[in-house]
Formats: sequence, structure tokens, C-alpha cells
Amino acid sequence: MLTRTVIAAALVAAGIATIPSSAYAATARYTPERICGPGFHRVKDGHRAMKTRDGAVFGHVYLMYSKRSGKNCVAAIKTAYLGTRSVTGAYLEVRGGGRSEDVQKYRYYAETGHLAGAWKCVRYAGWTRDPGNRVEAWGGRESWGNCKG
Repeated sequence: MLTRTVIAAALVAAGIATIPSSAYAATARYTPERICGPGFHRVKDGHRAMKTRDGAVFGHVYLMYSKRSGKNCVAAIKTAYLGTRSVTGAYLEVRGGGRSEDVQKYRYYAETGHLAGAWKCVRYAGWTRDPGNRVEAWGGRESWGNCKG
């Protein structure tokens, strides 16, 4: 028994064996591909960390696109305060097209609707707050981009 404990401790210290935490398991279930749905893929330059003013990362926001449908989607996925309801939002705007925003107290993520955006520029954002609603983390792109379909 002592030998197994020593070996396990050595493996963990070396980073070879780790026990996944429940927080990791929860975030692994929520990928932007799963959130936006079949056919959606991550867009080049379509990922930003959601950071506080002090630089703490509370999550990540992803711009997704489906070539088949010509639609965009944004997923804002929390990495802080997982499982706890806190204000979390996702925003997508298509130049000359529509806007979609989803803001509620979520436990894991927020997602915009699917907006037509083939060959149109888009901008996007994601944000989340601490449960006390005092600190906000934001990420996204305020300028227009991803204009080539």
C-alpha cells in the first residue's frame, strides 16, 4: 500500500498522472462546437479570453462559423465560478445584418443565436461576472473582422 501511494505521489508530482477535477469535467462538456451545434467550427482569430481589469481570466469567448449554413454563432464559456449562477453574456453583430445577444445568470455558458454572415464582417464579445456582481471579465473584438465568408 505504501509503495502505491509513493508511486502515485511521484507520478502526480511529475505531472504524468492527474485526477481531473469536477470543474475540469464540467468545462470539458461545454465546447464551442457542442454549444453552437453540428457544422460549426472555430474561426481564425475568433477566440479571446474573458479578462477582468486586473487580468484574471474568468472564461473564453469563441466566434464560430458554419460554411454549410453561412451562419455565425458566439459561445462565451465560463472557467471561473463554474456551476454557480452569475451574469454571463454573449454578443454577435453582423455588419449590415442582425444582432444577437444572450445575457442571463448562467452556470456554464451563454450563446448567441445563429446569424447569417457569409461574406459579411462581424464583431463579437463575451463576458461574465462574479456571483456578487462586482467584477466583470470581458473578451471579444470591437472592430469588424472575419469578412471573407
